[in-house]
Amino acid sequence: MRENPNEKKREHFASQFGLVMAAVGSAVGLGNVWRFSYITGINGGGAFLVIYIVCVLLVGVPVLISELTIGRKSGFSSVAAFKTLAPGSFWWLVGALEVFASTLIISYYPVVAGWTLGYVLESLTDWSFVTADPAATFAAFSSGWKAFVAAAAALLCSMLIVLGGVTSGIEKWSSLLMPALGVILLALLARSLSLPGAFEGLSFLLQPDFSKLGVRSVLDALGHTFYSLSLGMGIMITYASYMKKDVDLALAAVSIITLDTLVALLAGLAIFPTVFALGFDPAQGVGLAFVTLPAAFAKIPAGWLFSALFFLLLFIAALTSLISLLQVPIAFLEDSAGLSRTKAALVVCTVATVLGVPAVLSFGPMADVTFLGYTWFNLLDTLANVVLMPLAGFLGIMFIIFRFGVDASLAEFLTGAKKQDNLLARIYSPAIRWIAPVAMSLILLHTLSR
Repeated sequence: MRENPNEKKREHFASQFGLVMAAVGSAVGLGNVWRFSYITGINGGGAFLVIYIVCVLLVGVPVLISELTIGRKSGFSSVAAFKTLAPGSFWWLVGALEVFASTLIISYYPVVAGWTLGYVLESLTDWSFVTADPAATFAAFSSGWKAFVAAAAALLCSMLIVLGGVTSGIEKWSSLLMPALGVILLALLARSLSLPGAFEGLSFLLQPDFSKLGVRSVLDALGHTFYSLSLGMGIMITYASYMKKDVDLALAAVSIITLDTLVALLAGLAIFPTVFALGFDPAQGVGLAFVTLPAAFAKIPAGWLFSALFFLLLFIAALTSLISLLQVPIAFLEDSAGLSRTKAALVVCTVATVLGVPAVLSFGPMADVTFLGYTWFNLLDTLANVVLMPLAGFLGIMFIIFRFGVDASLAEFLTGAKKQDNLLARIYSPAIRWIAPVAMSLILLHTLSR
């Protein structure tokens, strides 16, 4: 295996805290606050939470470890990492799938991020408009000119942060935004638990009723595990390439998984007591955040303030994810094409804009325009999340097993570890050889059969 010629010039995260905040910021996106809450509601609450945690431990942990070891061992971002560890082979295509998936997500993710930013402003300036008819309000906002402006603002904010570089941009802002997210989440949690009738929401989330589970619930938990930890997008490989060799990957992996799962749990604890206390249906699906919760906030004193805080929470989660998504194709262009960060960012921003404009229009003038039966927004989302991410994740596991080697990955994982016999190291080998491939096969079959 060749040495990384750019190792001395490559930026590194300045601290383990900054690294963990950046990685957690990537994982803690809209998926953990918004998506986790509504799929938990659809799948019956506490029982789904138990299954999700089991899936995180048995599937999420080994796949996360694999991606971290690939990135740090190679010292490169996604495509170049596979070329470095398996020169002259076709494995670089796995990295290409990840870069492609990230680029597609960057194209439509600012649309949803823009909704959250817009709702912060609407909650503060025109609360009666938000609450008069929440469903009609969301339809009007997502199809109007404000959606364009908000999406552009979200993309611009994340791009400016990434242009600052790994240390001064990504690490600095992630270290500020993630604690801020935690404070807002705790404030919302305190308000939610203070509502009369909140206990019913706590019971829904914390008292498992396994009779409500089906095969679909388990498959949803598997799929969300992969989605929530930012796996199969090249993010963790790219971030790990900026890690120093003395970083304890075991501690980093445990921190990422623990904080990611904790945020999802706290989000559920903040949302479901409010929904139950105010008499709403927890199984509202994707409308839970933009329709149900504004209607719920309208029923409590100073609801506009808690609505603004909630959507600010969502925007911070979306922004930190956008930062990490942008870094994947930018790092690819830096490593593989030799572009400067500024030029690479301009290329990525241009592509995202070209693909993103029709994504915004999918909720307005292009709502009736379909491609293979999907609107442009849904086509990008389906291609990235249903096809490319699970496929890249499965092939990544195959790479570890058949080319890089489970033992080599484990050796890299233990480099810099303070405890050589840690629990993650002991479960990694059987999990990545047997459990993860079966789980990823099920995810692929489930998603492709939709």
